[in-house]
Amino acid sequence: MKKTFTSLFALLIASCAISQITHTVNSGNFYYEPEVLTITVGDDVNWINDGGFHNVNADVNTLTGASYGNPESFISSPTNDSDLYTHTFTIAGTYGYDCSVGSHAANGMVGTIIVEEGTSNVNETAQEQLNRTFHVFQSGFSNSIYVQFDAAKNSNNSRIQITGLDGKEILNLNLNVEQGKNAKNITLNKIPCTGIYVVNLFYDGNFVSKKISIQ
Repeated sequence: MKKTFTSLFALLIASCAISQITHTVNSGNFYYEPEVLTITVGDDVNWINDGGFHNVNADVNTLTGASYGNPESFISSPTNDSDLYTHTFTIAGTYGYDCSVGSHAANGMVGTIIVEEGTSNVNETAQEQLNRTFHVFQSGFSNSIYVQFDAAKNSNNSRIQITGLDGKEILNLNLNVEQGKNAKNITLNKIPCTGIYVVNLFYDGNFVSKKISIQ
């Protein structure tokens, strides 16, 4: 019995190890590529240094001086080594980060990691899938709001709405949604000023909403 339990435990550990994925982000003057990366809880991200003196700062936003407010904060020491930094993400959420060396962040060296709870299953509803995969954040390098979500099927009956906290509508965009992953970039010149806004997604009779602080 003990031998059987040990074997099952070993298989479980092996299964977890197989499901864990290591993702690569290339870093250089002045970029992280890809700038936006979506992963799953438990995955590793390995930042590779293509050249220069850089770090990975997911603690205090170098451009604003305010905390990123990430689910978990971390920062690496600046280095010119080819292996810049590796981090295992164990908490779901959206992580903003930059290079805090000199004026690198101001020159566009910023990035975002989206960490999802996990993959869908056969019993997941369209609304549950939307709740799990809907992400909204400001992309500093491309000067836009980035909206990402997964859809259960194609739909031409969807839209994105942005309002102020007072409920006043600022933007309303019709969407043609495709089954699978969808992404939409909204340029910030459509947003009147900095502040907190509400991004609503209406998809085929389903609804999800998130607040975003625009700098």
